[in-house]
Amino acid sequence: MQHRGKRVKHINTSVEVSIYLDAQCQAQGVGTQLYTALFTHLKTRNLHAVMAGIALPNAASIALHEKFSMKKVAHFQQVGKKFDDWIDVAYWQVIL
Repeated sequence: MQHRGKRVKHINTSVEVSIYLDAQCQAQGVGTQLYTALFTHLKTRNLHAVMAGIALPNAASIALHEKFSMKKVAHFQQVGKKFDDWIDVAYWQVIL
């Protein structure tokens, strides 16, 4: 399991979040537990906006982010390769 949060450079009121779950931890509520704790903490930090990037397709990750009221705000086509296939990346955002 891995977690990271980074402040967007030069913007002190926004943060980009990301979690990665090992396959054996998926579909067990671990992502919900992590984001519940993370969002509880972020709300105490005087932040305004939270963003998250998702490599597509990834229905489980989209569902998790939307569970926390995040909305899709951007979609970039074929911006990276994974196993020799082009992948899209989209961003979700919530205003705290």
